[in-house]
Amino acid sequence: MRSKGICRSIVEKLKERTVSLSQGRNAGCIGLVNEEQIVDRITPLVDGGISGLPLRRLLDKVVSMEGRPILEGVNALPENAVLITTRPGKSGLITDVSGVDFFNIPIVSIGMKMGEVAGLGIIYPKDRLFDLGTQSEAVDLDILAARSMQEEKEILRKSAELSLDFLDISEPLEVVDIPEQPWDYKSDGQWKIPRLEVKAIGSELAEELVGRSVEVGQGREVAMLAKVDTRGKVQPYGKTVAGGMGYVPSRILASSAIDLIGKSLREVYTQHVPMDAVIVHTHPGGTGVMHIGDATAGPGTWGRPIIAIGHDRDGKVRGATVVEVSDKLFSLADEDERLSLEFFDANTPEAEADIRNRKFGIAQEYTSLCKPIEIN
Repeated sequence: MRSKGICRSIVEKLKERTVSLSQGRNAGCIGLVNEEQIVDRITPLVDGGISGLPLRRLLDKVVSMEGRPILEGVNALPENAVLITTRPGKSGLITDVSGVDFFNIPIVSIGMKMGEVAGLGIIYPKDRLFDLGTQSEAVDLDILAARSMQEEKEILRKSAELSLDFLDISEPLEVVDIPEQPWDYKSDGQWKIPRLEVKAIGSELAEELVGRSVEVGQGREVAMLAKVDTRGKVQPYGKTVAGGMGYVPSRILASSAIDLIGKSLREVYTQHVPMDAVIVHTHPGGTGVMHIGDATAGPGTWGRPIIAIGHDRDGKVRGATVVEVSDKLFSLADEDERLSLEFFDANTPEAEADIRNRKFGIAQEYTSLCKPIEIN
């Protein structure tokens, strides 16, 4: 769905909200493209916080996010939806594919400088852009794998050349003087991912992952997509892929079992990753205990359980845990987003300290969601 322009009053609303927020914060919403290919209606605006736009709050304007992973919310968006966000300090130029890759809908960027609109850009879902995302993830990981200064220099040169390809991925968007229409869409959210219970993982599979983790060295995590059977035991599915220091990029992870060429992350995790899939990764130097980042990346975003296998430097397995999909996880995510916004409304050091302490407490509660599983 291409767009010829966006209603002027919508741009003004987003500009005014961003100016009122100040402090480098952005604002955003979901918009709809009408039959004349003009964005003429939007959801209520959502304020950005410490980590940008709160996605759960944003999607809740379209479908109730209670008890839902983000992927279910994204799949409740209508076909003519666009994501609109302001970019304080930017011109509206889009040089990143993460948003269009994740949402698989057009992304509109409203650049803001000195309290005024500096420009509007739009990026559309395209196969070439998704493949650029894969290349970018791979180059970042190649840098870690470089074994000499010369090898790293060549990879950095390739990275710099690749970054030039991102300069032309967006195009300008026109502001149009037409009446804004009221928002009139609400999804019933019928698309859902089943909640899986994980009880055990095979020792051979665990040893395979840990062996690869030791092989790539430097504390890098490795991962794969696996499946859980009716008994709750994790079975092999994809191949092992190497990630970075404490992370495995989403596209690289999916490539363990899925052909990514020309596919967005949304398409991959919706149509191609099986409903009984789980994410398995290693924690070099750990025991398998996970944190807020693991929970957010696995069940919080993709609606699939995430498993961590901890091991020492010699490859001895120390333990394995799982964070499953649960209402508690989503309620913590909602509270964390809310606190990220309340942070800016704190008027005293004591109020800010309370918010920071509670956010720390939420991180602890995420860790408590880790459930030990058997390795057999």
